[in-house]
Amino acid sequence: DADGKILKTVNADEEGKYNFKAKCNTKYTILAEMPDYKDNHKEVTTGTTNNNETIVDLDLVPLIRDNEIVINPIFFDFDKWDIRADAAYELENIVSVMREHPDMIIKIESHTDSRGSDKYNMILSDNRAKSTRDYLLSRDIAPERIESAIGYGETQLVNGCSNGVKCTKEQHQANRRSKFIILNN
Repeated sequence: DADGKILKTVNADEEGKYNFKAKCNTKYTILAEMPDYKDNHKEVTTGTTNNNETIVDLDLVPLIRDNEIVINPIFFDFDKWDIRADAAYELENIVSVMREHPDMIIKIESHTDSRGSDKYNMILSDNRAKSTRDYLLSRDIAPERIESAIGYGETQLVNGCSNGVKCTKEQHQANRRSKFIILNN
């Protein structure tokens, strides 16, 4: 409801279908959750007459792919490594997966684009990796479950945007990333 109170909980069937009765002309937030998937929600307003059906599609995106926990990019402010609110929201997906898999061990990799000196980018990415690790530790993920948190600076670019190469903002942004690699599950 408008106060964030859960009004109804239902389980979807094998095909992901669900249904429940709702009041007419009322605004609802539908939330879909599943272990190892990113939560999804959508706001809907029901029709004005009884017995109408409102269809709400909520695609769930897997969080684990190819031995990696995949989340939306974590953004940091320029020249900073503290965890912003939007980054904390994304990191909660890592926390959720690790709680679902209590034996999981990960390593954290942080990467920068090529702007700035090689040495500076190495230090910045390492600080960001350690800050990310510290956030997970603050959420009661045991330290032994994080094998390492290492910054690689600009040494592992995903495209050709190295020093001296003219690239778009989007191309540089593709290189600024954090990876959460699963070592043991």
